[in-house]
Amino acid sequence: MGRTRWIVLAICIALVAAGCGRSDDSSEPDDSGSSTSSSAQAASADFGTLADVCQPGDATGATAQGVTDTDITVGTFADPGFAGRPGLDQELFDTAEVFSQWCNDAGGINGRKIVVNEHDSALTEVKPKMLEACAQDFALVGGGAVFDNNGVEERLRCLLPDIAGYAVTAEARGADLIVQPLPNPLGKIGIGEYLWVEKEFPASTKHVGILTGTLPTTVTVAKQAQEAVESLGWDIVYNDQYPAAGPTSWATYVQAMKDRGVEGVIWVGEPENLAKLQQGMADANFSPDWIRSDVNHYDAKLVDIGGAAVKNTYIPSSFAPFEDAAANPATQQYLDAFAQYKPDAKTKAALGLQAWSAWLLFAKAARDCGSELTRSCLYENARKVHEWTGGGLHAPTDPGRNKASQCLVLLKATKNGFSRVDVGANEGIYRCGPENVYTLEGDYGKGITLADVGKSIDDLP
Repeated sequence: MGRTRWIVLAICIALVAAGCGRSDDSSEPDDSGSSTSSSAQAASADFGTLADVCQPGDATGATAQGVTDTDITVGTFADPGFAGRPGLDQELFDTAEVFSQWCNDAGGINGRKIVVNEHDSALTEVKPKMLEACAQDFALVGGGAVFDNNGVEERLRCLLPDIAGYAVTAEARGADLIVQPLPNPLGKIGIGEYLWVEKEFPASTKHVGILTGTLPTTVTVAKQAQEAVESLGWDIVYNDQYPAAGPTSWATYVQAMKDRGVEGVIWVGEPENLAKLQQGMADANFSPDWIRSDVNHYDAKLVDIGGAAVKNTYIPSSFAPFEDAAANPATQQYLDAFAQYKPDAKTKAALGLQAWSAWLLFAKAARDCGSELTRSCLYENARKVHEWTGGGLHAPTDPGRNKASQCLVLLKATKNGFSRVDVGANEGIYRCGPENVYTLEGDYGKGITLADVGKSIDDLP
């Protein structure tokens, strides 16, 4: 059970630092008048503000491994086969299936149809599955694996580009030949929500508690948060770790926070455990001014389990909320595509949105290669994209420069569900600015490079 809980915690790491660096070099064509219905999507091949995402064409030639006259074979990683947590990250496979069907119905990429190999790494099988991908795939798209550090060297040795859905470990996040539509670079952390807390609950910043699970990766995330808020002059009066599987009772942790006078909590964990902690808080008549959690808590499980005990929980995100889909064409179009192609999937999942943005970035980069689709062309085109919103799914990001987020939308969870908080938006629904990013001073690991495996970028075919 301990390992099971760790999985969801680790996924949270991948989502913490989704970025939105800005640039004057716009690579995202505007098509704000595109239709939002499923049938119109397939006919027009537009998505949100992105025009001509997928299209018929006459591309020919076996220009790279996995590329033929008719097909482009790509791989997607996820861990749904892990026996301790069946279905883990299934939304990554669901997104691959839905996007490829949607794109292929519109003609594919320059006429070549997308063929997806689903690599179920089942938590512990990353390396053999990566070797499998090395032998079959043109590139990796829209996936992720909890223990992704185990396959980076193999991926680099076989020169396999990755347009990633998410990356977790330092080895993977800082690796070569990876482009993330929502960058998660090493050495940076978003602090926009903490700046908002300072304005809304100034007294609470002198009485902050930090609580996370007893696992190395989540402890690292908690330490990064501690460094960031202490740089703002905050005082940590309580700092503890709970068993990764969750304790038998949360009463001891709640009482300790009460005794230390905690007024705000930085939580690193998963929705189920936070819901139970809040139930323990309610039982003890303890209600902090705020609880800050990561975007993986934008999940109905938090409210379903916690019920009336859920309150004052704030979740930073880079995505337009599902609750606002009627006012955001790209979000509605995403939901429509799932309704058409896989209505029984877990549609409202943050990782699904993140993966969809990766697929869009792949489609754009591959399309711009024309008939001569090669790995080097794909990677170079993806690296040229410096202003990206996934057609309007999320705040502006800079995948090409791997810049950390400068934008956020803040969600509040209560017993009634999720709602967007006014954080003084200055770009659409988002609050953007360089002050929202903190540069970490601590050493939290490094990525694996091509040089580490005896390769260079010049070797990329």
